[in-house]
Amino acid sequence: MPRDFTKPFTEEELEEAKAIFRTMPTYNDEGYILSKDIGLYNEAVGHERTPKQITSYIQYWDKNFGGKVPFDEMVNILRLMHDTPGTMRGRAAAFDKDGNGFISSDEFVELVQLMVIHDPRLEGTSFEEFVKEADTNHDGKVSIDECGVWIHERFQHLGYTN
Repeated sequence: MPRDFTKPFTEEELEEAKAIFRTMPTYNDEGYILSKDIGLYNEAVGHERTPKQITSYIQYWDKNFGGKVPFDEMVNILRLMHDTPGTMRGRAAAFDKDGNGFISSDEFVELVQLMVIHDPRLEGTSFEEFVKEADTNHDGKVSIDECGVWIHERFQHLGYTN
């Protein structure tokens, strides 16, 4: 039976997921697997994904981690779905590459790329749509705080958060 990803991981589930991670063909002593094992790992832990999602995962890991998938990073991404708006603010801040406190259109593209991996229905979300939905103070920009709330609402809408 597939895991219920609408609920946070228990410590027991994390230990089980780590044990499965260690059985992957490319697991090594440095504690990572290669991106080509992502589909196999998702299947083994009951995280049903489409071929397009698996391809997106592989592209994400290849681009951002040189094809290496450390277990802790994998868990952090899966935990993202259960974060509170406050925690999401911290996650949004990671996308603010220029450190100006706002999410630019280029930064938004990277953010959506990661979110689409979790749910392809978010594909095609435009920057203009993002600003319209997230810019609650109507200054024409999306602050880190506004972005954190927007991300949380998207995952809540998808049934990932409470």
